[in-house]
Amino acid sequence: MRGLGLALALGFLIGRTREPSPGWPPRPGLRDFVIISIFGAVCSVLGLLAVTVTAFAAIAATLAVMRAQQTTRAGVTTELAALLTFVIGYMAVTPASAVSAGVGIVVAAILATKEPLRTFARDVISDREYLDTLGFLALIYIILPLLPSGGYGPFGFFEPRRIWFFVILVSGVSYVGYFMIKFLGPESGQLASAVVGGLANTTAYTGGAARAVAEAPDSAISMARAAVIANAILFPRDLILAAFISPELALAGVPPFALMTAAGAGAAWLVGRGGEPAASKPVASGFTNPFQIGSALRYGAVFAAVLFLTKAGKFYFGNSGQLVSAAIGGLIDTDAVTVSLAQFYVAKTSSALNAIVGITLAAAVNAIFKTALAQTSGQLAFSARVAAGFVLMFAAGALFLHFAGVPSITIAR
Repeated sequence: MRGLGLALALGFLIGRTREPSPGWPPRPGLRDFVIISIFGAVCSVLGLLAVTVTAFAAIAATLAVMRAQQTTRAGVTTELAALLTFVIGYMAVTPASAVSAGVGIVVAAILATKEPLRTFARDVISDREYLDTLGFLALIYIILPLLPSGGYGPFGFFEPRRIWFFVILVSGVSYVGYFMIKFLGPESGQLASAVVGGLANTTAYTGGAARAVAEAPDSAISMARAAVIANAILFPRDLILAAFISPELALAGVPPFALMTAAGAGAAWLVGRGGEPAASKPVASGFTNPFQIGSALRYGAVFAAVLFLTKAGKFYFGNSGQLVSAAIGGLIDTDAVTVSLAQFYVAKTSSALNAIVGITLAAAVNAIFKTALAQTSGQLAFSARVAAGFVLMFAAGALFLHFAGVPSITIAR
């Protein structure tokens, strides 16, 4: 009975959006949709394929005749929604009832927001933004699945799928940043994109910020501030990642990492001084294009070069030294270093101090790579400020670890 009730409710939700107003051309309305949904549910309960096919065909034929009689009404949205309602009602009494509910709610929402969706598609989103969106989605759903996995070339450094994923990340930073600035405003959008970029991938965000500055040089100072903010978020993110492996290690790392985060926030304020407020000039917020593949491919080439250095370093140095391994691994990925050092700590093959120093070293080496990415902007006002931000962050961390170390923390089990 619960499935039948769900079918009735979904039929009501969808039908409510199609109920014709007085004076409108006739079309299937609320009661029709409820009955069609119940038809689907009853066919599902009976479980007879011939009955289901016959009922669906009869409903489709009835809708076609009704539509043919209404020459003043444009489109077939109502008829398509009615046929889909039959399928939704059918699914409501099967194990796929949750999918049925989700699809029904989405369909009702689409039908109920006709005018806002039309305005959004025609007036809010430009042709260039639409085409750029298609291009960005093509990177993810067409090109990426076609690329082979595994490594090729010396040391297996050329990993097409991994390199292309980095290209997607850099492009995604620009794409998300562009629309955040468009809908939230220059200043709020830039800050929001920095926070999201810091939580997602600081390397990709720095590369995307450098690309934005190359396209809009006036944004150098404000984008430097955003890049430093994003990179300051790396430290709490690493602590959260370490906490999944060892809460004790994460707590031990709170003092130095909190200091580096605070130093990063202060550095962002310092490097952002003297620049034109983002809100006063839209171009100063960066991200003037949602998607441009050319510059993203250049960052992919840089990433491939760093992969070569990383693979070569691991080949010659191996994993004999934790700090050497952390430095090599940190060139492209601090997350993997954080997880491995936390596991070493849990296995008691590393002290808390060595693990925290290793994670910090990996982040510092990664900052060297990101500084190189910042240089590709061609704007000293951007790259120098980003480098200065890194210097302040890691100087604060190094001084703290040298003089204070990390506390010894034991969590009661």
